[in-house]
Amino acid sequence: MNNALNYETMPMQVSALNTIVVVRYVDENYPEIFMKDIINDVNKNNTYFVENLTTGKTERISIKHMSSSHYWFSNSFIIDFYEAVQKLLPDPELFYKIGKTFFNSHHFFKAAIGMPLIGPYQSLKRLSKENNKYNRTKDYKILKNSPGHVILQIIHKENIIISDSTMMWNIGVFESYTRLTGATEVKLSGKCIEKGPKRHGDSGRGIWEFDFKFKDQPLLGRLFNSFLYKIPVVRTIIDNATKIQEEHNEQILSREKIIKERTDELQKIQNKLFEEERKNIGEQLKNISNELIVTEERERNLLAENLHDTANQSLAISLLKIKTVLESKRYNDNPFEELIDIKEFVEQAISDMRSVTFQICPPILYNLGLGAALKWLIEDINLQNDMKITFINKINTPVNLAETIEIFMYRSVRELVINIIKHAQTKHAEVILIIDQKKLIVSVQDNGAGFDIDNIENNDSLSFGLFSISERFKAIGGNIEIYSKLQKGTKILLIAPV
Repeated sequence: MNNALNYETMPMQVSALNTIVVVRYVDENYPEIFMKDIINDVNKNNTYFVENLTTGKTERISIKHMSSSHYWFSNSFIIDFYEAVQKLLPDPELFYKIGKTFFNSHHFFKAAIGMPLIGPYQSLKRLSKENNKYNRTKDYKILKNSPGHVILQIIHKENIIISDSTMMWNIGVFESYTRLTGATEVKLSGKCIEKGPKRHGDSGRGIWEFDFKFKDQPLLGRLFNSFLYKIPVVRTIIDNATKIQEEHNEQILSREKIIKERTDELQKIQNKLFEEERKNIGEQLKNISNELIVTEERERNLLAENLHDTANQSLAISLLKIKTVLESKRYNDNPFEELIDIKEFVEQAISDMRSVTFQICPPILYNLGLGAALKWLIEDINLQNDMKITFINKINTPVNLAETIEIFMYRSVRELVINIIKHAQTKHAEVILIIDQKKLIVSVQDNGAGFDIDNIENNDSLSFGLFSISERFKAIGGNIEIYSKLQKGTKILLIAPV
């Protein structure tokens, strides 16, 4: 909904008794969640109002209205409120758990006095009738009422939106009250007959059926009928017995909670074992990935050799022939000048191809190691691009690095330096190679334009390149750290295990 709603367009459909239970449950179980923030979030999309039943004034909904039974809300607010709570607490059983605590509500507690005595069948009828006092959006109908089996249908009124959270709430309420009657082995399921409208203003009505199956435990107290209950002395005895029974049932619900918590703990242990197995499989996949990377590098090496033996040779021969033609001076001035231009272009092509070939797959990397390769790379890039990049090698003793590590580090430094040329708007930068606590670290730093790390996705080429490097280092057990501010330059640390 996008339109602002005021009091005149908002019927009073749901009592605050429902919201009281939600507020209390969230406060008790999720102290880090502030209900005030949830209400503010709901009011961002719509302006909701409520009538103060004491003063008669119309007030904007706030947290104080959620905890007082003197207020009523519209169906539209309740739906938005439930969605906001579910968004912050994405537990699929959240409202089922909240519904199971509904019997603690003071008002409904009074209405349920004597439930263990009158049994689950009459209690469900009474519960359905009592609920109409606090919710004007639906009607109840008992479809089946046989020993150990009750089917209850809820028929919502026209234009009322029904969320899955609401239905889970109902299941929790019905289940807890059925247990409070003394019934055991309670099983309850809900089934949607008609979904109802998706948006306010749409036609249709939501219809749900709830199937109760349980084992009814007969109690002597159920022999008291409604006539006996009206006798003051008998009522006192029943009330005292009911309170004892209610305390007993609360203990049962508490034990069920403990059992569920223990079950959840066992599930967590099982999930942890699965996670360990997943990590082992992931380690194997990482090893396979590393092998594929080395294989790919070998293919690139072969490609570089082929380029050198084919394209470079052809261009060299062409240059030789052009020189021969120039020396013979068989052509007039204009063609001769054109051949001079061709000669210069061919020489430049050979130089560029040699540079690119060596940068992609430098023989020095395999022969002399990472330090020598990075030194050559920076010198070549400075020469080709009129840059003033400084390379500092702080590794004093030779280090035996895995081929995969050297390849990853070299290619990543080359990509970062190219990024400086494209984006940094500066000619000055520094590349430092060090080893610290069994970690190989390369620092690539410039004093250029920098960028906003939080909005890096606005630069597709830069963000994709950094993401690719990051994923590359994760695959070998390393990581990258990025520090940058607009007009303050950029510093990137490439960290890999030795």
